[in-house]
Amino acid sequence: MDGLFAEHGLDVEILDPSGGPDNVARVASGGSDFALTSVNHYLSAVARHDDLAARFVAVVVQRSPIGALVAAASELREPADLAGAKVGGDPANPQTIELLASLRHRGVAAPELVEIPDNALARAALARGEVDAIPALVDALPRRRRQAGIPLRAIRAGRDDVYASGLLAADRFSDEEAWQVRRAVVAALEQQRRRPSGGLDTMDARYADDRTEDAPEGWAMLEPFVFTGDPVGSMDAARWATTLDFLCRIRGLPRPAGESVYRPQFLIASGAAPPTHGFAVLPHPRPAR
Repeated sequence: MDGLFAEHGLDVEILDPSGGPDNVARVASGGSDFALTSVNHYLSAVARHDDLAARFVAVVVQRSPIGALVAAASELREPADLAGAKVGGDPANPQTIELLASLRHRGVAAPELVEIPDNALARAALARGEVDAIPALVDALPRRRRQAGIPLRAIRAGRDDVYASGLLAADRFSDEEAWQVRRAVVAALEQQRRRPSGGLDTMDARYADDRTEDAPEGWAMLEPFVFTGDPVGSMDAARWATTLDFLCRIRGLPRPAGESVYRPQFLIASGAAPPTHGFAVLPHPRPAR
């Protein structure tokens, strides 16, 4: 972001993500050093690989943005309205699983799941009115609206006490080096908050597709889940326990020990100020990829 990482003493090469759990495995195996990834992708990677040498050092999206997308003209407006509604999605997809479980947690009667294994087919079914809603992260609305070809709205159903995504660091990096990268990422988020259009030219030059046009609106929808009143990027042990208990239970996955998922040295109690040692500029950092 306009030299921000260099200002923090880091020589960073931005790599395109491998996609889903593969991005996590790439960090653990040495293909990259850090990654922004979801907790669900991390848990999927843990289920596929033993002893992943990578753990979270920051949480970026502090509250789950899972929800449902509906046609803009739909009468469905609140999570409770999804009771009995036709929801089109893949029953094995973590987003579908989390949406249904989040509705149960809210005490909402189950919607009717219309099994559609392909996301593009689900969007087409929504556009034709064959289903009432599709599972999605609420910040995906701009892109999914473009893909569906009809105006859409988002109904958020996720839990405030469940983490969504964060900064993953390879275990081979020291705490001091991980703090350095964490600090730069937090600064980047703060800068994005101040300048929502920052970096769009770079993004457009890199990808040259419609994601640049969608990005400002998507960021505006995600921003409340990043800036929640707690220190940006902070992680709390109790919130991690709730997150792992919930996501592992609903997906039928073994629940890993907390300290195998995150570095305990990076925990900050909810409502506490971040430790100053973690935000100091450290000398001679190792280049990060």
